[in-house]
Amino acid sequence: MKKELLFAALASVSLLLAGCNANPQQTETAAPDASDTATETAAPAPTPTDSVYEVAEVMPEFPGGTQALFKFISENLEYPQHAIDGQIEGRVIVQFVVDKTGKVGNIQVVRSIDKLLDQAAIDVVRALPAWKPGMQNGQPVNVRYTLPVSFKLS
Repeated sequence: MKKELLFAALASVSLLLAGCNANPQQTETAAPDASDTATETAAPAPTPTDSVYEVAEVMPEFPGGTQALFKFISENLEYPQHAIDGQIEGRVIVQFVVDKTGKVGNIQVVRSIDKLLDQAAIDVVRALPAWKPGMQNGQPVNVRYTLPVSFKLS
């Protein structure tokens, strides 16, 4: 049953890049509103002098591409038993920064449905291996990603 739920979660997970503009954007990191977000505290945020791009000329890439990312999430996402018992479903939206070295950090829940599901989404993102970093003007840069993680009971 647990494996079936993980596959159901994988089927509804999609990767979105934050920002839809064709032109690269650069933004400063901002502190999220604590009332509607949960923040991963173990990973350091980029320093104030490091810009975080919403879109870069070359976006960071998960090792093996998007299909490998979906597989990783499927194999590592834990649907909490309490949420299963409570029939809690929905989509947690997580943002994170792939830094200049390809490490994932500054993980934040930007859309919450339940604290246990939020934590499950943070945990799977925290477990991601290093990515190929994004590039801007031939230099590695920090890039923000948005990853919706859907939890659906089948």
